[in-house]
Amino acid sequence: MRISTTRFGDISIDETRIIQMKEGILGFEHLGKYVLLTQDGKTPFCWFQSVEDGSVAFVVINSLAVKPDYEPVVSNDEAKLLEITSPEDAVLFSVVTIRSDPFNVTANLRAPIVINAKKILAKQIILVDSDYSVQHPIMENKAVLEGKKKAELIPFALAL
Repeated sequence: MRISTTRFGDISIDETRIIQMKEGILGFEHLGKYVLLTQDGKTPFCWFQSVEDGSVAFVVINSLAVKPDYEPVVSNDEAKLLEITSPEDAVLFSVVTIRSDPFNVTANLRAPIVINAKKILAKQIILVDSDYSVQHPIMENKAVLEGKKKAELIPFALAL
């Protein structure tokens, strides 16, 4: 399948790797199909590209790359909705905010995108009773600075 994007032009995607959102991203609830794109495998950052609207793409990062002890509580209802039967099925991503100062990049740990890696289903969950920040500084984690936890380790990601 080919999609037209504003950032990457026309790209081919494998339809079996389309991530079906059970509910859309906050503010983009009308969009339900995304693909996870990696550019070179040398960075922990990925693009969460809408299949339905080529102008919509979010920079995301594996939440554990930002905060290795990250353990958000996913409710039983959310796990059931995503058909998650084991914690190992879930991959957590955080939307990244990039500012003019490259050392002031943050990740939203309060509203992770939870992806069932086996079923390729996803939902952004809002952690209501949580101390996790919506603007967690990414550069606090030395592993991110060293390029560890690379995007190439994500089995359903597509390389550009």
